[in-house]
Amino acid sequence: MGAKVPEPENSIFQCRYLVVLLDFFVFCEINAYALGTSISVVAMVNNTAVNSQTHSNTTVTSCSINTTDSDGHQFQENDGEFDWSPAIQGYVLGAGFLGYVVTQMPGGLLAQTYGAKTTLVCGLFLSSIAHVLSPFAAWTSSYLMMAVQFLRGFGQGFLPSAHCVLSANWFPSPERGLLNSLVLSGYSIGSLLTGFSAGALCSSTFLGGWPSVFFIHGGLGLILCLCFQLFLFESPKCHPRIKDAELNYILQNQEMDLSEKRPPIPWKKIFTSGPVHAMVYAVFATYWIGAHFLSVQPIFLGTILRFSIQETGIFTSLPFIFQSVFVYGGGWVSSWLNKHNYVGVDKVRKGCNFLCCLGYSLGLLGVYFSGCDRWTSAVLSVVAMSFNGFSSTGCMITPVDMSPTFAGTLMGLANTIACVAAFTFPVLVGIMTNEEQTLEQWNKIFMMCITLIMSSGIIFCVFGSADVQSWNYPENEETDKKPTEENKMGETVETTDKPMDAVVHL
Repeated sequence: MGAKVPEPENSIFQCRYLVVLLDFFVFCEINAYALGTSISVVAMVNNTAVNSQTHSNTTVTSCSINTTDSDGHQFQENDGEFDWSPAIQGYVLGAGFLGYVVTQMPGGLLAQTYGAKTTLVCGLFLSSIAHVLSPFAAWTSSYLMMAVQFLRGFGQGFLPSAHCVLSANWFPSPERGLLNSLVLSGYSIGSLLTGFSAGALCSSTFLGGWPSVFFIHGGLGLILCLCFQLFLFESPKCHPRIKDAELNYILQNQEMDLSEKRPPIPWKKIFTSGPVHAMVYAVFATYWIGAHFLSVQPIFLGTILRFSIQETGIFTSLPFIFQSVFVYGGGWVSSWLNKHNYVGVDKVRKGCNFLCCLGYSLGLLGVYFSGCDRWTSAVLSVVAMSFNGFSSTGCMITPVDMSPTFAGTLMGLANTIACVAAFTFPVLVGIMTNEEQTLEQWNKIFMMCITLIMSSGIIFCVFGSADVQSWNYPENEETDKKPTEENKMGETVETTDKPMDAVVHL
């Protein structure tokens, strides 16, 4: 590989920056569709009809001690079009995450075989079409709505893996941490904008209220597909208008030799590794938290705490603001500790991950004891969800520390297993509240979440590891090679502390 060349010119009009912008909107779309669906379901369901259904063993109790807003207006029960039970709502919300699970691993293979651009455009088109068609599916049948949501998630599952290939093609190594951070911040920005816009649209009469969320967001996704087709190129070499200076800068700052001698994946050692099991469980718990505030929390706010659709959207969006602060704050502190050799990488990862689990659990414990104190409960929910930002410098980036050679394999394995949490949680909530939609039943759900999340934090602290594992090295090298002291103290893994390089949201 040739000598590194300096950055060509200090201008925002670079072809790779257009790739960053387009990719940013892709990640906005992933969370926008999921969160928009969750908020819309609250407006779609006729709670009056559901609550009055005559099931002999059904109990419905929402908080009613204070059902007036600050202006003294009485809370009005939502009168949506569908009498979907809590179980049906759970299946509708979980179907999209199930589709997302299916295409996590194949997405990377398709991107490498047929190109990242083709994979991105196809996945984005399928998910956007499914989102636009969701109202028509809901009007036809709840089961058809589940199928369409599955297709939406199926298309979205291709996008993160395809982005990794596109990032490798376009982003030079000195800028990779920053550019990937900008791209992946689309998760939080998409959720933030969707929370505010979806609540307002559902409360309006524009295009029928809740259907406008699907039509507008899905339509924007289709426009993004067209922009990808017109302006995105597979690699800098394929771009007809890229300047020679930028092309040379990108090509001279890529690790092109990594694909030439790829050692075989040590599957047996990976599957029998205790630190890998602890890491996977920790990532599973992170996805569980993500599923909580992307799909489950809007239902709790709307049905139990009886907030309006617009208020639900606001409270669902606020955690993403503070979560971004924790992401970048945690990343900066971690990098500072590593660079000054105050704390090693292993302790930083475990500390950040435990802080995520502890903050979430304490916040949710506060929700448990808040009972029907609506505003206290809502604020503590925001606090609990915000702490998930620390996972980006905790377990979510640990695969890169454990095995730089097989980091992609470890992350793909962990994400695939963890995506099961995103599907399971809303379905489980639907089943638990189907016969008894009460605050007491929701408190059981909260305690279950606290138990799962805290156990994952403890197990990761005790059995996890951010040290380079011995099986990271090829067979023909020293298999008993140990991580250097510099590696443990963080001097050789500076790029892994870039915030949001490996964080994954739903």
